[in-house]
Amino acid sequence: MATVPRTEQAAAQSGVLPKTPRPPLGKARVSAWRSVRKSWQAYALLSPIFVLLIVFVYYPPILGLVRAFYRWRPGIPATFIGLENFTSYFSYAVTPQELLNITKLMFFGLFVGVVVPFVMAELIFFVHSQATKEFYRLLVIIPMLVPGIVTILLWQKMYDPNLGPINDLLRGLGLGWLARNWLGEPATALYAIMFVGFPWVWGVGTLIYLGGLGQISSSVYEAAALDGCTGIGRVFRIDLPLVLGQVRLLAILAVIGAITSFQDVLVLTNGGPGFATMVPGLSMYHSAFRGQQFGYSSAIGLMLFIVAMSGTLLINRSIRPTNEEVTR
Repeated sequence: MATVPRTEQAAAQSGVLPKTPRPPLGKARVSAWRSVRKSWQAYALLSPIFVLLIVFVYYPPILGLVRAFYRWRPGIPATFIGLENFTSYFSYAVTPQELLNITKLMFFGLFVGVVVPFVMAELIFFVHSQATKEFYRLLVIIPMLVPGIVTILLWQKMYDPNLGPINDLLRGLGLGWLARNWLGEPATALYAIMFVGFPWVWGVGTLIYLGGLGQISSSVYEAAALDGCTGIGRVFRIDLPLVLGQVRLLAILAVIGAITSFQDVLVLTNGGPGFATMVPGLSMYHSAFRGQQFGYSSAIGLMLFIVAMSGTLLINRSIRPTNEEVTR
């Protein structure tokens, strides 16, 4: 009978398997090169795609981030100025108002992008009739076919202080004292922009939640019903913990969208009245395409990138789906 070396016996008894020796570095490089040679056709087909991605997708934003530290205007050689663009932005008198507005829009975006679709998905998912459930899904998807700019322009007409249906409705209900220039008064302009798209049933978010709820086994709901966990209790104890992956995804999208987007403000108020609705993204746009200060606008873009990345990392660390906690 063959004898087992003592080192292997000790490793087996301790439950620790011996480490397999790594191949020499030279052999690893040779094997990698051989694998490349075997699939050279695939690499040859992919190389033009990667070249185009680098030139047209990655190079422009990287250049913009680098030029944040330069005084950069069209037709004038870029001059390195260090942190001057950043200090100029934070010394600008409107910057506190911009940061306050973007904070409000971010928290509102989290509510609209995470909470509202979840409520809608729950209502649709537990409809007993399959035909009715599909009909509701269709109603959620149809608004996605309308371009976003069309929706913004329609709400701009609805907010018209003289001919808009919102003020006409208020006057018809005897609430004429509430009628006002919604986009023309500093106290209401930002909240009027938030109200665009009411009731904020985002089709993509609802479908993402429906996909997550559909993956929950029916046996889980049967066991919950036997334990008396139904209604709102089931939503918070069963559904929500099992769709935390979808919650995390939609929270990241909501934060990034609120920080980087400014088209609603640009079309509806252009930052006014005064600077009541100004946000950093719109300030970046004005600096670049009106003031021709591309270095200054690149600095704003770099700050927005850092904030969006920080928010993404924070959400990834704070929201952990149940399956990830189990695997840990």
